[in-house]
Amino acid sequence: MESSTTARRRKSRCLTVKNLVVMTAGISAAVLLAACGGGSSNPSSSSAPTMSGAPSGDLQAEVNIALNTDSVDAGSLEPAIQAALARAAIPLTPDQIQLAYECWSTADCTIPGGGDQVVGYISPEFNTWRKFARMEVILQAITYPEVGRIISVMPGYDLAQMQAGVRKLTDDGATVIISYNDFGPALASAFKTAQAAGAKVGIFVGPSPGTGTDSIATQVTSDVCNIGKAMAERAIEMLGTSGKIAFFNGTRDNPQGAAWNKCAEDVLAAQAPDIKVVFKVDTNWTLRGAFDAANALIASGANVNIIMSDYVDPMTQVVKAYDQAGKKIPDLMTWTSNNELLKEWSARQGTDMAFRLEDTNSLTWSARVALSNIMNALVNGTDVPALSIYPQPFVEATPGDYKADGPADYPGRTTIPDELVNQMLAPQ
Repeated sequence: MESSTTARRRKSRCLTVKNLVVMTAGISAAVLLAACGGGSSNPSSSSAPTMSGAPSGDLQAEVNIALNTDSVDAGSLEPAIQAALARAAIPLTPDQIQLAYECWSTADCTIPGGGDQVVGYISPEFNTWRKFARMEVILQAITYPEVGRIISVMPGYDLAQMQAGVRKLTDDGATVIISYNDFGPALASAFKTAQAAGAKVGIFVGPSPGTGTDSIATQVTSDVCNIGKAMAERAIEMLGTSGKIAFFNGTRDNPQGAAWNKCAEDVLAAQAPDIKVVFKVDTNWTLRGAFDAANALIASGANVNIIMSDYVDPMTQVVKAYDQAGKKIPDLMTWTSNNELLKEWSARQGTDMAFRLEDTNSLTWSARVALSNIMNALVNGTDVPALSIYPQPFVEATPGDYKADGPADYPGRTTIPDELVNQMLAPQ
Protein backbone atom coordinates (compact mmCIF):
# COMPACT_ATOMS: atom_id res chain seq x y z
CA MET A 1 0.00 0.00 0.00
CA GLU A 2 1.24 3.46 -0.82
CA SER A 3 2.11 5.37 2.35
CA SER A 4 0.60 8.77 3.11
CA THR A 5 3.99 10.44 2.61
CA THR A 6 4.46 8.79 -0.78
CA ALA A 7 0.95 9.85 -1.79
CA ARG A 8 1.69 13.44 -0.83
CA ARG A 9 4.94 13.34 -2.79
CA ARG A 10 3.21 11.80 -5.80
CA LYS A 11 0.68 14.65 -5.77
CA SER A 12 3.49 17.15 -5.36
CA ARG A 13 5.57 15.76 -8.18
CA CYS A 14 2.84 15.63 -10.77
CA LEU A 15 4.01 19.21 -11.26
CA THR A 16 6.16 19.92 -14.29
CA VAL A 17 9.47 21.24 -13.04
CA LYS A 18 10.88 23.99 -15.23
CA ASN A 19 14.00 26.10 -15.01
CA LEU A 20 13.91 29.38 -13.19
CA VAL A 21 13.52 32.63 -15.03
CA VAL A 22 16.71 34.29 -13.86
CA MET A 23 15.93 37.76 -12.51
CA THR A 24 19.04 38.49 -10.47
CA ALA A 25 22.26 36.82 -9.43
CA GLY A 26 20.90 36.34 -5.89
CA ILE A 27 18.19 34.23 -4.36
CA SER A 28 15.33 36.13 -5.94
CA ALA A 29 14.51 34.35 -9.17
CA ALA A 30 10.88 33.65 -10.08
CA VAL A 31 9.82 30.04 -10.44
CA LEU A 32 7.46 28.94 -13.16
CA LEU A 33 5.56 25.70 -12.50
CA ALA A 34 2.68 24.10 -14.35
CA ALA A 35 0.50 21.79 -12.25
CA CYS A 36 -0.85 18.70 -14.04
CA GLY A 37 -2.47 20.47 -16.94
CA GLY A 38 -3.08 23.81 -15.28
CA GLY A 39 -0.92 26.64 -14.02
CA SER A 40 -0.87 28.11 -10.54
CA SER A 41 -0.63 31.80 -9.87
CA ASN A 42 -0.31 31.46 -6.07
CA PRO A 43 3.35 32.13 -5.30
CA SER A 44 3.06 30.80 -1.77
CA SER A 45 1.90 27.39 -2.94
CA SER A 46 4.07 26.60 -5.92
CA SER A 47 7.10 28.80 -6.08
CA ALA A 48 10.02 29.90 -3.98
CA PRO A 49 13.17 31.94 -4.16
CA THR A 50 16.10 29.69 -4.90
CA MET A 51 19.59 29.78 -6.39
CA SER A 52 19.75 31.28 -9.82
CA GLY A 53 19.34 28.79 -12.64
CA ALA A 54 18.21 25.93 -10.36
CA PRO A 55 15.00 23.94 -10.68
CA SER A 56 12.38 23.95 -7.93
CA GLY A 57 9.59 21.64 -6.82
CA ASP A 58 6.15 22.27 -5.31
CA LEU A 59 6.97 24.36 -2.27
CA GLN A 60 3.66 24.19 -0.39
CA ALA A 61 3.47 20.42 -0.67
CA GLU A 62 7.00 20.11 0.69
CA VAL A 63 6.26 22.54 3.53
CA ASN A 64 3.25 20.40 4.48
CA ILE A 65 5.48 17.34 4.65
CA ALA A 66 8.26 19.07 6.57
CA LEU A 67 6.00 20.72 9.15
CA ASN A 68 3.58 17.77 9.36
CA THR A 69 0.62 20.07 8.84
CA ASP A 70 -1.10 22.00 6.08
CA SER A 71 -1.82 24.94 8.39
CA VAL A 72 1.32 26.94 7.54
CA ASP A 73 1.34 29.04 4.37
CA ALA A 74 4.65 28.51 2.58
CA GLY A 75 4.74 32.21 1.75
CA SER A 76 4.92 33.05 5.45
CA LEU A 77 8.27 31.30 5.84
CA GLU A 78 11.58 33.12 5.61
CA PRO A 79 12.92 33.23 2.02
CA ALA A 80 15.91 31.05 2.93
CA ILE A 81 13.61 28.34 4.29
CA GLN A 82 11.40 28.59 1.22
CA ALA A 83 14.46 28.18 -1.00
CA ALA A 84 15.71 25.13 0.87
CA LEU A 85 12.36 23.35 0.90
CA ALA A 86 11.65 24.15 -2.75
CA ARG A 87 14.96 22.51 -3.50
CA ALA A 88 14.06 19.53 -1.30
CA ALA A 89 10.98 19.02 -3.48
CA ILE A 90 13.03 18.47 -6.64
CA PRO A 91 12.27 14.93 -7.89
CA LEU A 92 15.30 12.65 -7.57
CA THR A 93 16.23 9.98 -10.08
CA PRO A 94 16.67 6.33 -9.01
CA ASP A 95 20.41 6.80 -9.48
CA GLN A 96 20.38 9.77 -7.12
CA ILE A 97 18.40 7.80 -4.54
CA GLN A 98 20.96 5.02 -4.71
CA LEU A 99 23.82 7.50 -4.52
CA ALA A 100 22.30 9.09 -1.42
CA TYR A 101 22.09 5.71 0.28
CA GLU A 102 25.69 4.91 -0.64
CA CYS A 103 26.85 8.26 0.75
CA TRP A 104 24.86 7.66 3.93
CA SER A 105 26.39 4.18 4.30
CA THR A 106 29.98 5.42 4.15
CA ALA A 107 32.06 8.14 5.76
CA ASP A 108 33.39 9.52 2.47
CA CYS A 109 31.76 9.47 -0.93
CA THR A 110 32.40 11.07 -4.30
CA ILE A 111 29.62 12.54 -6.46
CA PRO A 112 30.20 11.51 -10.10
CA GLY A 113 30.57 14.60 -12.25
CA GLY A 114 30.31 16.90 -9.25
CA GLY A 115 32.14 20.15 -8.64
CA ASP A 116 34.82 21.17 -6.17
CA GLN A 117 32.65 21.89 -3.13
CA VAL A 118 33.15 19.39 -0.29
CA VAL A 119 30.30 19.00 2.21
CA GLY A 120 31.29 17.80 5.66
CA TYR A 121 28.77 16.63 8.25
CA ILE A 122 29.46 16.03 11.94
CA SER A 123 27.23 14.86 14.77
CA PRO A 124 27.10 12.03 17.28
CA GLU A 125 24.84 9.41 15.73
CA PHE A 126 23.28 7.50 18.60
CA ASN A 127 19.66 7.45 17.47
CA THR A 128 17.47 7.30 14.39
CA TRP A 129 16.78 11.04 14.44
CA ARG A 130 20.48 11.79 14.00
CA LYS A 131 20.79 9.27 11.19
CA PHE A 132 17.84 10.81 9.38
CA ALA A 133 19.21 14.34 9.81
CA ARG A 134 22.46 13.31 8.10
CA MET A 135 20.49 11.82 5.21
CA GLU A 136 18.59 15.10 4.80
CA VAL A 137 21.92 16.89 4.30
CA ILE A 138 23.12 14.27 1.83
CA LEU A 139 19.93 14.49 -0.21
CA GLN A 140 20.15 18.27 -0.32
CA ALA A 141 23.83 18.18 -1.24
CA ILE A 142 23.39 15.94 -4.27
CA THR A 143 20.98 18.44 -5.83
CA TYR A 144 23.88 20.87 -6.17
CA PRO A 145 26.11 20.10 -9.18
CA GLU A 146 28.82 22.12 -7.43
CA VAL A 147 29.17 19.43 -4.73
CA GLY A 148 31.68 16.73 -5.61
CA ARG A 149 32.25 15.02 -2.27
CA ILE A 150 30.44 14.37 1.04
CA ILE A 151 32.33 13.48 4.22
CA SER A 152 30.67 12.34 7.45
CA VAL A 153 32.17 12.24 10.94
CA MET A 154 30.17 10.52 13.68
CA PRO A 155 32.01 10.98 16.98
CA GLY A 156 30.88 9.89 20.40
CA TYR A 157 28.85 12.26 22.55
CA ASP A 158 31.95 14.05 23.74
CA LEU A 159 33.22 17.61 23.28
CA ALA A 160 36.82 16.59 22.66
CA GLN A 161 35.73 14.10 19.99
CA MET A 162 33.58 16.74 18.32
CA GLN A 163 36.46 19.20 18.28
CA ALA A 164 38.75 16.56 16.79
CA GLY A 165 36.08 15.71 14.21
CA VAL A 166 35.79 19.34 13.10
CA ARG A 167 39.56 19.45 12.67
CA LYS A 168 39.43 16.25 10.63
CA LEU A 169 36.82 17.69 8.29
CA THR A 170 38.95 20.80 7.86
CA ASP A 171 42.07 18.74 7.15
CA ASP A 172 40.11 16.65 4.63
CA GLY A 173 39.19 19.75 2.65
CA ALA A 174 35.59 20.42 3.66
CA THR A 175 34.37 23.73 2.25
CA VAL A 176 31.02 23.41 4.03
CA ILE A 177 30.51 21.91 7.49
CA ILE A 178 27.02 21.13 8.79
CA SER A 179 26.53 20.07 12.40
CA TYR A 180 23.97 19.31 15.04
CA ASN A 181 25.83 21.14 17.79
CA ASP A 182 25.20 19.55 21.18
CA PHE A 183 27.80 21.70 22.89
CA GLY A 184 26.74 25.22 21.98
CA PRO A 185 29.40 27.93 22.36
CA ALA A 186 31.95 25.34 23.60
CA LEU A 187 32.48 24.33 19.96
CA ALA A 188 32.87 27.88 18.72
CA SER A 189 36.66 27.88 18.75
CA ALA A 190 36.85 24.69 16.66
CA PHE A 191 34.34 26.10 14.18
CA LYS A 192 36.21 29.42 14.06
CA THR A 193 39.43 27.60 13.14
CA ALA A 194 37.57 25.68 10.42
CA GLN A 195 36.16 28.88 8.93
CA ALA A 196 39.56 30.56 9.06
CA ALA A 197 40.83 27.62 6.99
CA GLY A 198 38.19 28.28 4.33
CA ALA A 199 35.10 26.32 5.36
CA LYS A 200 31.65 27.73 6.08
CA VAL A 201 29.88 26.27 9.12
CA GLY A 202 26.14 25.81 9.59
CA ILE A 203 24.27 24.34 12.55
CA PHE A 204 20.63 23.36 12.95
CA VAL A 205 18.03 22.93 15.73
CA GLY A 206 20.46 23.39 18.64
CA PRO A 207 21.55 27.06 18.71
CA SER A 208 24.86 28.50 19.88
CA PRO A 209 23.87 31.73 21.66
CA GLY A 210 26.33 34.57 21.42
CA THR A 211 28.52 32.87 18.82
CA GLY A 212 29.52 35.20 15.98
CA THR A 213 29.48 34.52 12.27
CA ASP A 214 33.26 34.29 12.30
CA SER A 215 32.69 30.92 13.99
CA ILE A 216 29.28 29.81 12.68
CA ALA A 217 28.14 31.27 9.38
CA THR A 218 24.50 30.25 9.76
CA GLN A 219 22.26 28.97 12.55
CA VAL A 220 18.89 27.36 11.76
CA THR A 221 16.71 27.12 14.83
CA SER A 222 13.34 27.89 16.36
CA ASP A 223 12.11 30.80 18.41
CA VAL A 224 11.81 29.17 21.83
CA CYS A 225 9.52 31.88 23.17
CA ASN A 226 7.15 31.47 20.24
CA ILE A 227 7.04 27.73 20.87
CA GLY A 228 6.02 28.39 24.46
CA LYS A 229 3.29 30.72 23.23
CA ALA A 230 2.09 28.09 20.75
CA MET A 231 1.94 25.48 23.52
CA ALA A 232 -0.17 27.78 25.66
CA GLU A 233 -2.51 28.58 22.78
CA ARG A 234 -2.99 24.86 22.06
CA ALA A 235 -3.69 24.29 25.77
CA ILE A 236 -6.41 26.94 25.70
CA GLU A 237 -7.96 25.24 22.67
CA MET A 238 -7.89 21.92 24.53
CA LEU A 239 -9.00 23.08 28.00
CA GLY A 240 -11.16 26.11 27.39
CA THR A 241 -11.19 28.50 30.33
CA SER A 242 -9.75 26.43 33.18
CA GLY A 243 -7.40 23.55 33.88
CA LYS A 244 -4.07 22.46 35.34
CA ILE A 245 -0.74 22.07 33.56
CA ALA A 246 2.66 20.60 34.46
CA PHE A 247 5.95 21.65 32.84
CA PHE A 248 8.61 18.96 32.36
CA ASN A 249 11.91 20.70 31.65
CA GLY A 250 15.41 19.42 30.93
CA THR A 251 18.50 20.22 32.96
CA ARG A 252 18.48 22.52 35.97
CA ASP A 253 18.75 26.23 35.08
CA ASN A 254 18.72 25.45 31.33
CA PRO A 255 17.78 28.72 29.57
CA GLN A 256 15.62 26.92 27.00
CA GLY A 257 13.15 25.71 29.61
CA ALA A 258 13.08 29.03 31.40
CA ALA A 259 12.31 30.82 28.13
CA TRP A 260 9.43 28.71 26.87
CA ASN A 261 7.98 28.34 30.38
CA LYS A 262 7.76 32.11 30.85
CA CYS A 263 6.30 32.77 27.41
CA ALA A 264 3.68 30.05 27.87
CA GLU A 265 2.73 31.40 31.29
CA ASP A 266 2.46 34.94 29.94
CA VAL A 267 -0.08 33.80 27.33
CA LEU A 268 -2.06 31.82 29.87
CA ALA A 269 -2.15 34.74 32.29
CA ALA A 270 -3.36 37.10 29.60
CA GLN A 271 -5.86 34.84 27.83
CA ALA A 272 -6.94 32.14 30.29
CA PRO A 273 -6.00 33.06 33.87
CA ASP A 274 -7.86 30.08 35.29
CA ILE A 275 -5.53 27.67 33.48
CA LYS A 276 -2.76 27.29 36.04
CA VAL A 277 0.73 25.82 35.87
CA VAL A 278 0.72 23.85 39.14
CA PHE A 279 3.86 21.71 38.79
CA LYS A 280 7.34 22.24 37.34
CA VAL A 281 10.14 19.69 37.38
CA ASP A 282 13.51 19.01 35.74
CA THR A 283 13.96 15.64 34.04
CA ASN A 284 17.56 16.02 32.78
CA TRP A 285 16.03 14.84 29.48
CA THR A 286 16.62 11.23 30.53
CA LEU A 287 14.28 8.26 30.74
CA ARG A 288 14.90 7.87 34.47
CA GLY A 289 14.48 11.58 35.02
CA ALA A 290 11.10 11.64 33.29
CA PHE A 291 9.94 8.54 35.17
CA ASP A 292 10.90 10.07 38.52
CA ALA A 293 9.31 13.37 37.55
CA ALA A 294 6.03 11.67 36.66
CA ASN A 295 6.02 9.78 39.96
CA ALA A 296 6.66 13.04 41.81
CA LEU A 297 3.74 14.64 39.96
CA ILE A 298 1.47 11.72 40.85
CA ALA A 299 2.56 11.83 44.49
CA SER A 300 1.86 15.57 44.66
CA GLY A 301 -1.83 14.94 44.14
CA ALA A 302 -1.99 17.59 41.43
CA ASN A 303 -4.38 16.07 38.91
CA VAL A 304 -3.11 17.91 35.87
CA ASN A 305 -4.88 17.94 32.53
CA ILE A 306 -1.76 18.42 30.39
CA ILE A 307 1.95 17.67 30.76
CA MET A 308 4.13 19.84 28.51
CA SER A 309 7.70 18.85 27.65
CA ASP A 310 10.43 20.09 25.31
CA TYR A 311 11.87 16.62 24.60
CA VAL A 312 9.74 13.75 23.40
CA ASP A 313 11.79 10.58 23.94
CA PRO A 314 11.58 10.42 27.77
CA MET A 315 7.81 10.94 27.68
CA THR A 316 7.31 7.20 27.21
CA GLN A 317 8.36 6.91 30.85
CA VAL A 318 5.56 9.25 31.89
CA VAL A 319 3.13 6.76 30.39
CA LYS A 320 4.88 3.93 32.26
CA ALA A 321 4.71 5.76 35.60
CA TYR A 322 1.01 6.49 35.27
CA ASP A 323 0.28 2.92 34.21
CA GLN A 324 2.13 1.54 37.22
CA ALA A 325 0.24 3.91 39.51
CA GLY A 326 -3.07 2.90 37.95
CA LYS A 327 -3.78 6.49 37.04
CA LYS A 328 -5.21 7.94 33.85
CA ILE A 329 -2.51 9.56 31.74
CA PRO A 330 -2.89 13.33 31.27
CA ASP A 331 -2.83 14.73 27.76
CA LEU A 332 0.75 15.16 26.54
CA MET A 333 2.24 18.03 24.54
CA THR A 334 5.85 17.69 23.42
CA TRP A 335 8.44 18.81 20.90
CA THR A 336 9.16 16.49 17.93
CA SER A 337 7.73 12.97 17.86
CA ASN A 338 8.61 9.47 19.03
CA ASN A 339 7.36 6.21 17.56
CA GLU A 340 7.15 4.39 20.90
CA LEU A 341 5.05 7.16 22.38
CA LEU A 342 2.80 7.07 19.32
CA LYS A 343 2.46 3.31 19.84
CA GLU A 344 1.31 3.86 23.43
CA TRP A 345 -1.10 6.57 22.29
CA SER A 346 -2.49 4.40 19.50
CA ALA A 347 -3.02 1.35 21.72
CA ARG A 348 -5.19 3.34 24.14
CA GLN A 349 -7.49 4.98 21.64
CA GLY A 350 -11.11 3.95 22.15
CA THR A 351 -10.51 2.95 25.78
CA ASP A 352 -11.00 4.75 29.08
CA MET A 353 -7.18 5.09 29.26
CA ALA A 354 -6.96 7.15 26.07
CA PHE A 355 -5.05 10.41 26.16
CA ARG A 356 -4.51 13.20 23.66
CA LEU A 357 -1.04 13.65 22.19
CA GLU A 358 0.17 16.89 20.64
CA ASP A 359 3.60 16.82 19.04
CA THR A 360 5.50 18.58 16.26
CA ASN A 361 7.32 17.68 13.07
CA SER A 362 10.62 15.84 13.26
CA LEU A 363 12.78 18.94 12.51
CA THR A 364 15.32 16.81 10.60
CA TRP A 365 14.50 18.86 7.47
CA SER A 366 16.06 21.94 9.06
CA ALA A 367 19.50 20.47 8.33
CA ARG A 368 18.72 21.08 4.65
CA VAL A 369 18.24 24.78 5.35
CA ALA A 370 21.65 25.05 7.00
CA LEU A 371 23.29 23.52 3.93
CA SER A 372 21.34 25.54 1.39
CA ASN A 373 22.01 28.79 3.26
CA ILE A 374 25.70 28.23 2.67
CA MET A 375 25.59 26.61 -0.78
CA ASN A 376 23.31 29.26 -2.28
CA ALA A 377 25.68 31.94 -1.02
CA LEU A 378 28.76 30.14 -2.36
CA VAL A 379 27.17 29.63 -5.78
CA ASN A 380 25.70 33.13 -6.08
CA GLY A 381 28.35 35.15 -4.27
CA THR A 382 25.81 36.48 -1.76
CA ASP A 383 25.91 36.68 2.02
CA VAL A 384 25.09 33.63 4.12
CA PRO A 385 21.96 34.24 6.24
CA ALA A 386 23.30 34.38 9.79
CA LEU A 387 20.04 33.12 11.30
CA SER A 388 17.00 31.29 9.96
CA ILE A 389 14.04 30.89 12.30
CA TYR A 390 11.53 28.14 11.52
CA PRO A 391 8.04 27.66 12.97
CA GLN A 392 7.31 24.59 15.05
CA PRO A 393 3.53 24.06 14.96
CA PHE A 394 1.89 21.52 17.25
CA VAL A 395 -0.27 18.84 15.66
CA GLU A 396 -2.65 16.36 17.25
CA ALA A 397 -1.62 12.74 16.76
CA THR A 398 -3.82 10.79 14.37
CA PRO A 399 -4.23 7.10 13.48
CA GLY A 400 -1.47 6.11 11.09
CA ASP A 401 1.22 8.25 12.72
CA TYR A 402 2.59 5.19 14.49
CA LYS A 403 4.95 3.24 12.21
CA ALA A 404 4.59 -0.39 13.30
CA ASP A 405 7.66 -1.54 11.39
CA GLY A 406 9.82 1.39 12.55
CA PRO A 407 12.18 1.57 15.52
CA ALA A 408 11.03 2.94 18.87
CA ASP A 409 12.78 6.25 18.22
CA TYR A 410 11.59 6.64 14.62
CA PRO A 411 11.16 10.43 14.36
CA GLY A 412 8.01 10.53 12.25
CA ARG A 413 7.43 12.07 8.85
CA THR A 414 10.48 13.56 7.15
CA THR A 415 11.33 14.94 3.72
CA ILE A 416 13.29 11.76 2.95
CA PRO A 417 11.61 9.71 0.19
CA ASP A 418 9.84 6.60 1.48
CA GLU A 419 11.86 4.18 -0.58
CA LEU A 420 15.02 5.56 0.99
CA VAL A 421 13.55 5.43 4.50
CA ASN A 422 12.80 1.74 3.95
CA GLN A 423 16.40 1.12 2.92
CA MET A 424 17.73 2.99 5.94
CA LEU A 425 15.54 1.03 8.37
CA ALA A 426 16.18 -2.39 6.81
CA PRO A 427 18.36 -4.77 8.89
CA GLN A 428 21.99 -4.19 8.02
